[in-house]
Amino acid sequence: AGGMLEHADVTFWWVAVGVVTFPVLFFVSAPYGKLVRDGWGGRVDGRLGWFVQEIPSPVVLTLSFLYGGDLLAFSDAARAKTAPSAFAYACLAVWWAHYLNRAVYYPLVRRMSDTTVPVVLMAIAFNFVNGTLVGTELARGSEHLAEPSVPRLALGASLFVAGAGLNVVSDATLRNLRKGRPAKDARKHFVPSGGLFELVACPHYLGECVEWLGFAVATSTRAGWAFAFWTFANLMPRAVAYRRWYAEKFGRRYPATRKAMIPFVW
Repeated sequence: AGGMLEHADVTFWWVAVGVVTFPVLFFVSAPYGKLVRDGWGGRVDGRLGWFVQEIPSPVVLTLSFLYGGDLLAFSDAARAKTAPSAFAYACLAVWWAHYLNRAVYYPLVRRMSDTTVPVVLMAIAFNFVNGTLVGTELARGSEHLAEPSVPRLALGASLFVAGAGLNVVSDATLRNLRKGRPAKDARKHFVPSGGLFELVACPHYLGECVEWLGFAVATSTRAGWAFAFWTFANLMPRAVAYRRWYAEKFGRRYPATRKAMIPFVW
């Protein structure tokens, strides 16, 4: 592969960075949303920042998928230069569906607190690496991507759809907290309730974790599993911080039994 980086090696080190980042995030919450604070560089409008940081993911994935098959070396014998399968194209479409909701629709319908320049830049960097790893692996294919195992595909697709559903429904619940309230309450925060909000502070984060776990199961790709891990490593500490924020803000009005993200567990 003439000096090219091995996809497997890059993915390994990418996960290693996630393993190191995970515990750090319990002590340092990324300054955006409810946790935005000064001392982290310039502030950016939350909705604009969100769009700018998230839209590179499907764009980079698509470019890597279509043109980047030779960016990274694949020493696995099974990954010959075959044309990407219909299933791989379906994965590309699903990725776009997720990010059109996440990067375009979500900021358009939400009031969003400011974000900060470092958060936006770190998210863009993350989406570049992640999009490249997943896109190139989908492009190079594997026996599973060419002829997916039906049980694995069924399980992965079910998890993905269930996670996406939970994510969208929970986002809608949060969005509706301020609906129909007087204008003076436009910036106020309320305790969410209903659905999985009765059990955890951040069911929308749980949904996202389940969604990408499903993608990893369905595609059976190294990069897919790495992304599922990174999603958990990023969102679990944030859910813990949000739960703490709710408890501090609302005191006894916030149910003590509610966990951060995983019902009954954490």
